[in-house]
Amino acid sequence: MKSSRSLFEKDKGGAPLPYRLRPSSIDDMVGQEALFGKEGVLRGFLERGTWPSMILFGPPGTGKSGFVRLLPALLPDHSFSTINATTAGVSELRKELSRGEDRRCSGGRHVVVVDEIHTWSKSQQEVLLDGVESGQIILLGLSNAAPYAALIPPLASRLLLFPFQPLDEGSLEILLDRGVDRLSREGGFSLEIDSEARSLLVRFAGGDGRRLLSTLEGAVLAAGMAGEDGAVRITSRHVLSILQSAGQYYGDKDTHYDMISAFIKSVRNYDPDAALHWLARMIEGGEDPLFIARRLVILASEDVGLADPQALTQAVSCYTAVSQIGLPEGRIPLALTTLYLALSPKSVSAYRAIDRALADVRAGFTPPVPVYLRDRTTKRGLSRTTSEEALSYQYPPDMPDGISSQSHLPGGEPGRYYAPEDRGREREFRERLEAVRKIRRERNP
Repeated sequence: MKSSRSLFEKDKGGAPLPYRLRPSSIDDMVGQEALFGKEGVLRGFLERGTWPSMILFGPPGTGKSGFVRLLPALLPDHSFSTINATTAGVSELRKELSRGEDRRCSGGRHVVVVDEIHTWSKSQQEVLLDGVESGQIILLGLSNAAPYAALIPPLASRLLLFPFQPLDEGSLEILLDRGVDRLSREGGFSLEIDSEARSLLVRFAGGDGRRLLSTLEGAVLAAGMAGEDGAVRITSRHVLSILQSAGQYYGDKDTHYDMISAFIKSVRNYDPDAALHWLARMIEGGEDPLFIARRLVILASEDVGLADPQALTQAVSCYTAVSQIGLPEGRIPLALTTLYLALSPKSVSAYRAIDRALADVRAGFTPPVPVYLRDRTTKRGLSRTTSEEALSYQYPPDMPDGISSQSHLPGGEPGRYYAPEDRGREREFRERLEAVRKIRRERNP
């Protein structure tokens, strides 16, 4: 019988799993297909051996630092220096410009990597202008926040800006598999993760690969011992123990759905304070911000609807903003949109209308398309046996009031599906629809 072994028996050198899994080639990069895929723009720069000044920005754990560590090997004729914008002064910048000039005179290029570049003052940025424009240095800025507002216009116009997006579920799954394989090989055991544990790891990573791998490693340490068969089995209990201790999780699977339900119902019932409370609970608990943003898009369509059609535009803009900037800044568009939807008039007429139409079609109500509504080619084929009047489509702009008296739904009475409500902007739609139906009734007594 095999004796169980402690996972702590192996010395892993103290480096955390995300560090040990840093990419060793550009093909190891996960996600960011627009940048590193076969047609990726950064891959193209590297294949041509050129590297312009640029800023890479996006949420933590999306691959920026891992990629930058690859560059010295990928650009062997370039020298590299790394400085942090929160500690570097103007004198250090001038030294880098001097190194860049020396390197250029010897036929090479010098890349200055500036971490947290969005924190630089105007005077610090101005020091770099001539060096970037003249080619003394190649500036490679890194930022977790969108840097547009932080850059002075003259410097921004000399840089290319490339966003790193939060990792999608597919990319996180790839990273998770790599982490499992690495831990298994290092520990000399078989590592198994059940489906619920995998789901928790991916969902609460929030698009952050570093968080995913750190939580995985913590869950393996929480399991502690390999079984008699030499396997370590990770369940949702182990993952939850790490998420809860790290303040990243606000409960079990049921609580996840209870919290979003309370959030939606608060918005639906015009209660902005309650909605903000549940939003804050989800953000602080580590909920994926894009999950919240997706629910806001659904809510804008389903609950606000035609009472304020602009609500959907607001919600989609919120999703786009959160996907680009992540947290913590993403909390602001989430809060803005939550308040907008909570205080908007509500109408469920749109989703009820499409559900009524779908129910009719599923029940077999599928009348043929009237001849005068068919494609012109089809109508020409019928012209020998069909009267000209039956073929003639009444073009609404040529009709009085811009309304044709022709029916567009055979056997479907007016109001069969759409029943407008008397709220917000939809009040206008209802009045317009009633006027149109009145005109049609008068023309078709």
